[in-house]
Amino acid sequence: MNKTQKRFSMRNKLIIIFGLLILAAGLVEGLLAVRTASKAVTEKVEAHLIDKATDTAEVIDGRVNAFWQFLEGIARMPAFRDPAISYTEKCLLLDKEAAFNNQILDLNIADRKGNLYTSDGKSTNISHLVWYKDSNGGQKYFAEPFMSPVLHKLVMAVIVPVMDDNNTLIASLVALIPGNWLTDRIDDIIVGQTGYCHIVGSNGLIVAHKDFDWVTKRFNGVEKGKEDPSFALYGKFIQSALDAEKSAIGFYEYKGNRYIASYAKIAATGRTVIITAPVNEFMGTVAALRT
Repeated sequence: MNKTQKRFSMRNKLIIIFGLLILAAGLVEGLLAVRTASKAVTEKVEAHLIDKATDTAEVIDGRVNAFWQFLEGIARMPAFRDPAISYTEKCLLLDKEAAFNNQILDLNIADRKGNLYTSDGKSTNISHLVWYKDSNGGQKYFAEPFMSPVLHKLVMAVIVPVMDDNNTLIASLVALIPGNWLTDRIDDIIVGQTGYCHIVGSNGLIVAHKDFDWVTKRFNGVEKGKEDPSFALYGKFIQSALDAEKSAIGFYEYKGNRYIASYAKIAATGRTVIITAPVNEFMGTVAALRT
């Protein structure tokens, strides 16, 4: 082999070596860039979802409190604090007040023993009903949807106390509103392309959902997750959301799809807003960059 051949051979080797070094450096730089971009996108998505859940919870909290304030204004009227006025007369007054709010299906008054009076002069004891018990005997409360045996439809009960001049509980106003009241308040919330919002009660029961059948069927994510493997990860996520003290992000899988979700507590009722969407609707740009 002459000197010229040796020189070309050495040059080719150097070209290959430096080419491999450049390729390796490029791959490392590319991987770091994708990783950095992925982290940035993930953090942005998580912050957006948490803000969305928090804002939704605050909006619902405001609407619940506004409804309570409407009823509390009625409860402070002298007629409902006057023992000389019969419950039948008070119920007739309540019928007139209820007419000012088209969300109210029925508005009546209950005494301390849980006897609910109506304008036709009849009374029914409701002290044994779960939602009345949960109100601690007629205290301020916003019940979860239940089937009304009188109205024969899904309703929610909103309760406010009637206090005397000594701030002692003497009765309670009980308003029945449509069972889809909460669902209507979240129906227009869309996240990503197909993401949505739903609300769960303290035990995992869905109390508001864009597909109202989940509410009417009294679907409980926590309990369903324990008995159905396809809902196991969703059930665990819901339980972690119920146990959490502050808003955060979580992931779960359902029917082969991976979802990202955030949650926040509704201060007025203690229930939890869940914002959820398929992960690929947010991470698609990262996947494209990686490819």
